[in-house]
Amino acid sequence: MRILIVLGRGIATVLTSALLIVAFTAAMVVVQSGRDEARPAGAALVPGEAFDSALTSEQKAQCDRAVNLYRRGMVSRVILTGNVMFRTLARRYLIEQGLPPQALFADETSESLVGGIRSAANVARAQGFSSVVVVAEPPAMLTALKVARDEGLTAYGSSAGGVSVVENPYAVAGGTWRYLKYIFVGT
Repeated sequence: MRILIVLGRGIATVLTSALLIVAFTAAMVVVQSGRDEARPAGAALVPGEAFDSALTSEQKAQCDRAVNLYRRGMVSRVILTGNVMFRTLARRYLIEQGLPPQALFADETSESLVGGIRSAANVARAQGFSSVVVVAEPPAMLTALKVARDEGLTAYGSSAGGVSVVENPYAVAGGTWRYLKYIFVGT
């Protein structure tokens, strides 16, 4: 009986710890999604995934933020990463918004957020940039910044708007899962 009590307390402790880690990470996702840390850097790094023939309003907002950073002289280049559809659509949209084609770089080697930012970090370093402003969708911002920093870049976040737990709890849950998966599995 004593063994069952000790085992039960141990399980309760593990479950409580896990719940606290998830809750704390979710809070970090929400807080980071609302921050604008934009400052002068070598490039804006814009990750994304598109599954349709048009950018979503959130993806257009990402691109608009990158154009704004370029026009304000905060970045001299924009690096696109993500799946082929996103890179193609975002490149076309950025050029339509007045970004010169020579200011655009695309990571052609990776499809995922983590892999894309790792590859984009190589592109940034090859171009001589050690700092980037990450312009990710709000729920992905925490993970994107962590990956960029783990790759040796000085990274600042500048999302097009925060993610609300009330308005979009699924986005917060997805951002929390993505971050914890990266921390514990590396992908």
